[in-house]
Amino acid sequence: MKLNRIKRRNGNSLILEITPLIDVVFLLLIFFMVATTFQDVDTGIKIDLPTSTVKSLTPVDDIQVIVTKNKDYFVKYKKSGKEIREKTTAQDLKNVLIDRLKDAQDKNIIISADKNVTHGIIVDVMTASKEAGATSLDIDTAPPGK
Repeated sequence: MKLNRIKRRNGNSLILEITPLIDVVFLLLIFFMVATTFQDVDTGIKIDLPTSTVKSLTPVDDIQVIVTKNKDYFVKYKKSGKEIREKTTAQDLKNVLIDRLKDAQDKNIIISADKNVTHGIIVDVMTASKEAGATSLDIDTAPPGK
């Protein structure tokens, strides 16, 4: 690559060297790569309880576990474009989730539970989900005023 010479007023020519600039860019790149920390996905279950007033939209491929105030368990998923809601028990939840997660591309499970359901039941659902092979868990919330 030929660099054009820049003519100066006094007649001398000036050559623009970009080699030091490239060295500095590579040093900055290496610095940021070393300084960046990466989060390990398999460190365990980390859930921040929902405190926001905005409900995020959920992807359609996720599997949803629904627990009613009467402690009825449902697994909701999509199969061939059709939404299916399957009733199950607490004991069979893990086996049902294993079957559903085999066909799922995204191994995410959304937990939707009535606000009167005890914390122990939610922990049991989370445990069954992780043992079934879920890579991430989300807790569904309703927007304020509903």
